Amino acid sequence: MTAARPLLVVRDGDLAEEVSRLAAASCGELVRAGELSAPAWRAAPLVLLDAAAAAAGVAGGLPRRRGVVVLCRDPTPELWRVAFEIGADQVITLPVQETALIELLADAADSPPQDGRVLAVLGGCGGAGASVLAAAAAVLAARGGARALLVDCDPLGGGVDLAVGAEADEGLRWSGLAVNAGRLGASALHQALPERRIGSGAITVLSCDRGGPSSGLTPEGVRAVLAAGRRAGDVVVCDVPRVLSEPAAAALREADLAVVVVPAEVRAVAAAERVVAAAGEHAAGPVRLVVRGPAPGGLRSADVVRAVGAEVLATMRPEPQLPALVDCGGLARLRRRGPVARAARQVLAALEPA
Repeated sequence: MTAARPLLVVRDGDLAEEVSRLAAASCGELVRAGELSAPAWRAAPLVLLDAAAAAAGVAGGLPRRRGVVVLCRDPTPELWRVAFEIGADQVITLPVQETALIELLADAADSPPQDGRVLAVLGGCGGAGASVLAAAAAVLAARGGARALLVDCDPLGGGVDLAVGAEADEGLRWSGLAVNAGRLGASALHQALPERRIGSGAITVLSCDRGGPSSGLTPEGVRAVLAAGRRAGDVVVCDVPRVLSEPAAAALREADLAVVVVPAEVRAVAAAERVVAAAGEHAAGPVRLVVRGPAPGGLRSADVVRAVGAEVLATMRPEPQLPALVDCGGLARLRRRGPVARAARQVLAALEPA
């Protein structure tokens, strides 16, 4: 099946030639059209318009969508108005912003028709098992045929690569990833990171370093990595520390769903109340709970909900073999019908768009 190509609709011949030249160096051929049509508007991974084409799209009642860019030589108030009305992601001025356009075109070359989803997993207290659930969610997504991007946002967590057995694999960690405020190409990111094939899918891992600085773990770096994973259609799973650093808060702001893992114990529930409140200050999506047993004092899920103030998404019984599994090769061999796998499936189901 031939991949959809970016759509270019501009009336300025010189501008069209310039954009075509940039495309040849980044994504290959463009689809050039004289007028906007609804089928082309829906199918293209990236739509490039000038002011006249954008105005025509507004007049034609085209629905808003992501991946629309308005091109110009010199932005005017009228151009900004039609860019806003068409719902453009950005306005690019050429030739000044050639690099930005090249990055967009390169991303479009491997963009799937759907956006990826971003999940953030936090522990309600120390040792709650958030890293395990995050890794399990990535494993289950890969077994289902998806590409999972497992992102470590906790520099004091020991490295999430250990949880999937990728600690010895070649590839970059956060210290080797230099990101400021720019965009990352999804293909380049996947090629640079350790990858594990699992079932019919794969897990790409971006881990913090052990024994060295995680210099690339910045808010800008987190935003760029999550945006690249989302554009690539990945299931992006972030292991987020419960004490929220700026990079951790950046992950929450990008997440479609945040999950807090809470042991069914009184002190853990008391701590989780504060974690949920702090996460809720930053989270773009809902914050939900995964309650982990056993419950020594007989705490029920309803008790946890009342105390913490968030809904329970899943419960998780003890899995005695789990520590040995993590220590001996990671969670790639996670039992399909075990308690952790069941909870991870429920979390992934809730992550799917409504």
